[in-house]
Amino acid sequence: MSSPMVITLRKLAMSLVVLLLPLLTAACSTANNEPTIPAGDTTGPVSADPIVLTIAVQSNEPFFDSLKAAFEASHPGIEVNFKEYVAMPGDKTAAGASAQIQRDMDKFVSTVTTELASGKGPDMLVTNYLPYKKYADKNMLADIGVMMNSDPDFKLDDYYANVFDTLKYNGKYVTIPTSVQFTNLWIGDSSAIGQSDVGDKDWSWQQFIDRVKPLVPSGGSAISQMPADTLLQTMLNPGIGQFVDQEARKASFDGEAFIHLLKQAKQMVDDGMVAPDAGTNLNLFLPYPFRYLSDLITIPQVMLGAEGAVYRAPGAAPGYAFRSNLTLSINDKSPNKEAAWEFLKFILSDEIQSNSSRSGMRGMPVSKKAFHGLQEALKQQENTGATSKKTLDGQSIVIEPPTDEEIDKLESYMTGINAVQETDSKIAELIAGETGPFFKGQKSAEETAGAIQGKVTTYLNE
Repeated sequence: MSSPMVITLRKLAMSLVVLLLPLLTAACSTANNEPTIPAGDTTGPVSADPIVLTIAVQSNEPFFDSLKAAFEASHPGIEVNFKEYVAMPGDKTAAGASAQIQRDMDKFVSTVTTELASGKGPDMLVTNYLPYKKYADKNMLADIGVMMNSDPDFKLDDYYANVFDTLKYNGKYVTIPTSVQFTNLWIGDSSAIGQSDVGDKDWSWQQFIDRVKPLVPSGGSAISQMPADTLLQTMLNPGIGQFVDQEARKASFDGEAFIHLLKQAKQMVDDGMVAPDAGTNLNLFLPYPFRYLSDLITIPQVMLGAEGAVYRAPGAAPGYAFRSNLTLSINDKSPNKEAAWEFLKFILSDEIQSNSSRSGMRGMPVSKKAFHGLQEALKQQENTGATSKKTLDGQSIVIEPPTDEEIDKLESYMTGINAVQETDSKIAELIAGETGPFFKGQKSAEETAGAIQGKVTTYLNE
């Protein structure tokens, strides 16, 4: 049984962690005091008239300014212009913030799509929430794999290619993730979960319901900070591909598999297995967007003390899923494709990848050398035998250093990645728009699935 102090810390910690929707997470990730990223050696094409490389982003931020300064310092023949797409007039009031985020996203998607269709458009795109598969179907995106293979200075073996492969489309690398943030790892209370077969690498949502429900503490829940709409998004992560065939432009949301998923989600909501907020009760699991390597060691301890552990969330398939805070594509009609490749290669360089801190790449590196460097830094901390302290709401929490075995295990998360969280914001919006009445008991699972099927099919064929 947890001690009163651990339970107190759990309550304090849970009250501070908010599980944001991926859209809100991406929109609010700007840092205010980011240091300049190191410039590196001077490389790349140089001409009398500088090339202006235009990169489409939803909104500019200091992180992009740091990349721009570092790249231009090492590539004097190229100027970088981050072009933002923000809906005007802006609404920065508390009541209008969420609506403004959606307006900005709609503006970004619609304008970039129109520009690409015109044959002009930006040279590069940050495709985190753009429908890159639709662009690829219309031959708008360059095959970056061809650029990789033709560049003797680039070695694919230096990277976690399995991460790149999750975004491969029609056999081509049309968009490249430059960092990793895990999306199907949870923090769990190991003392309450015990030695049960919870957290298997291949457990389904039905197995989750069957195994975890008997373990839920009285007055608590299985998963905290999990509103109904977020639960369904979590259950779809990363398996939305099982219901959408982008190449064939077909969806299967009206099939038995998705209808069953809807019913499972409603069962968990109705049974109280999920809590929309942290509250003051005991909970078994807390979803957490692990973005930094050290977080996999420290955050479970911050949340639950020595009882905190990392678990894989249930899902449609074994392995780990992720999203990237910076995924890039190159416009196939761009006259500056060579410069665009230089920029992408610059971001993938060990020098930039090694700055994968909260003020750098804001994610775990896809470069093996950079990742191993972070592992070694953690081992140096472990070898000193020193503990560290974090302060949470006035309480001091001791963080025990990891063992070499725990640090070595971290790479298994990277090599185990085999899926990416789908990034087509329009499909996510269509699903969310239809499920509200369902969770309120106003529509059946079959009616909801049929409505989603119709709207997604229309979208795929636009």
